[in-house]
Amino acid sequence: MNVFISICIPSYNRAEFLEPLLDSIYNQDYCLKNNDFEVIVCEDKSPQRDEINSIIENYKAKNNKQNLYVNFNEDNLGYDKNLKKCISLTTGKYCMIMGNDDLLADGALSKIVKVLKANPEIVLATRAYGWFKENPNELCDTVRHLTDDTLFQPGADAIKFFFRRVGVISGFIVNAEKAKKLSSDLFDGRLYYQMYLAGMLMAEGQGYYFSDVMTLSRDTEAPDFGNAGTEKGVFTPGGYKPEGRIHMVEGLLLIAKYIEDTTKIDGVYAGIRKDLANYFYPYIRDQLDLPLYTYIKMINKFRKMGFSNEKLFYVHAFLGYVLKRRGYDALIKYIRSKKGGTPRLGI
Repeated sequence: MNVFISICIPSYNRAEFLEPLLDSIYNQDYCLKNNDFEVIVCEDKSPQRDEINSIIENYKAKNNKQNLYVNFNEDNLGYDKNLKKCISLTTGKYCMIMGNDDLLADGALSKIVKVLKANPEIVLATRAYGWFKENPNELCDTVRHLTDDTLFQPGADAIKFFFRRVGVISGFIVNAEKAKKLSSDLFDGRLYYQMYLAGMLMAEGQGYYFSDVMTLSRDTEAPDFGNAGTEKGVFTPGGYKPEGRIHMVEGLLLIAKYIEDTTKIDGVYAGIRKDLANYFYPYIRDQLDLPLYTYIKMINKFRKMGFSNEKLFYVHAFLGYVLKRRGYDALIKYIRSKKGGTPRLGI
């Protein structure tokens, strides 16, 4: 049977979370009834490579999973290149990425495949998702950008909507063939290759937003970027320094400019920049304990990138530092609970 959807896991360390992730996939009601899917783990030469390989081989043997594959990169590619590698290995029409410490929510795959098969012109999809700490049945927060499932037509509005909202990678779905054709190394080391794909794909095809929680993300793991050649010197495993955050946001704007210049769709760059400013908190969330002088210096660098005239950028910068991470997180969670999801600001 032809593969319809390839579920890809870019893997670097975090071996202890691999089996729960595989269980969350293979225990899907869709997977128990169908075999037109594959699971690909793309291991990026991490210190836990042998352990990851052992887990996969034992899982395959114990559960008789013939559609579970593993690829071992010869070199440590880093986040962006490994994401491209995942997509390049797929044989399905669609590729869905799952983070290596996340989970696929119960029943998610049936809903996803049903929509994709009913709307073959979809080239990109993303979803609402939940955050948890230890128990996935006890969510500490839910991120829902729209209250209803929504089909988007290609164009500037779709590009602006999806660009920032595919930042959390689990549940990122692309038409694999089209994504392969768009493969590029221009933004390696920026950690936002999926934004590039989202913008380019939404210039030519339909997009879909699933308003149900489809994936569950752990809120306990520190970032592991900074090991690959394209990431060293900018990122440090275990957390983000101001220089890393500046590099990432600069990358977002470069990608946005490239999308507008390449697709010739007016308003994309300005629209994405405003959307980033309106929701700027995630890019400073882990920097709020910096000394005031260092923090202001970082904010000024962001401002000079192009956010100087964006009012909500300053609101986030000020309130974030005053309330700190715990306080601002609590405020955002309260607003989401009252609104039934993330408020739409300017999009």
